Formats: sequence, C-alpha cells, structure tokens
Amino acid sequence: MLSRLKTLVSHEGFRAQPVTMSLRCLAWAFYVAIGRAPAFLLSSHGALIRVPATLRFTSVASYVWRDWFEPELRHLEKFVQPGQTVIDIGANIGLYTLKAASLVGPTGRVIAVEPGEEASRQLRANLALNDFPQVTVAQLALSDHAGEATLHHIPLGDDPQAYSLMPDSSAETGETVAIDTLDALAARMGIAALHLIKMDVEGAEPLVIAGGRETLQRFHPIVIFEVNTRLLAEAAGDRHAAWHALKDLGYRFYRLRDGQLEAADGVGEAFGNLVAIHPDGPAGIREGR
Repeated sequence: MLSRLKTLVSHEGFRAQPVTMSLRCLAWAFYVAIGRAPAFLLSSHGALIRVPATLRFTSVASYVWRDWFEPELRHLEKFVQPGQTVIDIGANIGLYTLKAASLVGPTGRVIAVEPGEEASRQLRANLALNDFPQVTVAQLALSDHAGEATLHHIPLGDDPQAYSLMPDSSAETGETVAIDTLDALAARMGIAALHLIKMDVEGAEPLVIAGGRETLQRFHPIVIFEVNTRLLAEAAGDRHAAWHALKDLGYRFYRLRDGQLEAADGVGEAFGNLVAIHPDGPAGIREGR
C-alpha cells in the first residue's frame, strides 16, 4: 500500500498539479466508500470515462492522473490529428481509444482491439458514455496467425488487469480468445490510411509486428509500443525483439520526455513506452518536437 501511494504521488502529473490530484485522491476514497463509480473527463478534449470504484491501482491512477497516466497519452495530440486513423492494440478499458477518438473527430477512425472479456465490457461501456461513432471495437487478440489462443491474466500486485498471449509464470487464470493478424484486420476493416498504432500487449509485441508487416510497410504509421523487458525476455528470449522487428522495417526510435521526442539508443532495463517513427511516415514528427 505504501509503495503504491509513493508511486501515485511521485508521478509527474501529481507533481504538476498537486492540489488538484490530492483533491481527486480524497474524492476517490469517498466514491470507493459509497461504492459509486462516477464518470469523469479523461482530458480537456472532452472524453468521458468510468473505472470501477475500487482501490485497485489502475482504477485509482486513472481517476487521479487521467490523461497524465502515461506521457504518450498526455501528449497524444502530438501524434494524432483530425481525420486520421488510429489502431489501439490492447485497448483495455479505453484510455487511449477515448482520447484518440476525441482527437480524430467524426471524420477520423479509431479501431480498438481488446480480447479480454471484462476489459471489452468496460471499454464498450465507456464508449457508450460518449458520442463516438468513429470507434469500432474488435474483440480479439492480434498475433502472427489466425485461430484461438489462451489469454493469460497477469496480476499486477492486487490489480489483475494485464492480459497477454505469452505464458507468464505469475498468471493464475486465463480465457480462450480469437486471434488474427494485423494484416487481416486491416484488410477486413478496409483501412485505406493508417497514421498511428498504439500497442500494449504485454510481451506479444513481436508477434503482432510479425503479423502486420504488410500493413506497416504500406502505411508506415507511428507505433507507440510498450517495452516490458521481463515479459519479452521470458516470451521471446530477447527483450529487444520488438525493437529489432521494427528496425528491420526501417523505423527509428524515440522516448517522450517533457513533451519532447528524444532519440532512444536501446529499450532500457525495465518497462515503459517507445515511439517508433518511420522516415516515410507522417511528416513533422521528429526529435525535439
């Protein structure tokens, strides 16, 4: 409990808005006590979201931090413009999907890919809070082939909200889900342009890339992807696997720090996000911008 509280208050969003976020902490404690889950604004762009009224860290952090949850979410408008197309792979309850939908607007398109039954249910409920006809939910997992697979539920402390196709020593439960490739999904959805992919699939990133090479080579979208070095090492035997797969396609890598892109020379030792940008991809998004 103390370590989670320390994580909460040491976050850059908390440091930037200490009074606002302290008040949100008090408000969330009240909502948990009365068992009520309020809808709240994810960002100034207007998307509404609701998370379960529990003390699970993901719920608390989502309510308190909102779009400060990750730097890439906070600065998503740097990568997404009105009328563009986004695929959110591993959408979970919709943090990125909702903000992306508010940014692309009614002339754009967001495809939210989420295989987990519980997460998909919450995702659809959050979409119902908003008028976002530009969002399509695909309840499946992406991999390097089509069929079925076990989606493992990976506990994060007392917060079992991470899902992965990769076997994990800490996974205690799972569910059978449909799987397909990114290339097949793009064809089925009739995607004619693709500007951004956000990918958070707990170690299965190399599989998604392998099943989406044609799409990546055709559109050269920006790729925001999670690097979980422990899961990548366990699953693929190489924690650099996703990096190498995208590098082979011509991508260059960046980290977002203080709202600015800085060139990255490696995946790092723990977890976090990297931004992969292809030289032939969207113009105007490069280091220092």
